[in-house]
Amino acid sequence: MKTSTDAINDLQTALTATKAAEATMNDLLAAHNYQDVAVLMAKAAQSLLDAATAFMQSEDEAALDALEAAEDIIDEFYDIIDGDLAED
Repeated sequence: MKTSTDAINDLQTALTATKAAEATMNDLLAAHNYQDVAVLMAKAAQSLLDAATAFMQSEDEAALDALEAAEDIIDEFYDIIDGDLAED
């Protein structure tokens, strides 16, 4: 059996890996066609992981704030996608 502390540690490990992936995407030798939206998704993932961690720590207000931040980032994603579709 595992504990909530184990879950929090796993979430923090995932957050660290997601931040590293974002840093890698921001430091590519050559730009990638979908780099901007991929970075936004990594940022949204970080916010969702923050929310999950906060919920596991019974910090509901912080969790909801992180969830709202993720939603804002996803809205940015859709703005870019909608703009790209409008150009086509």
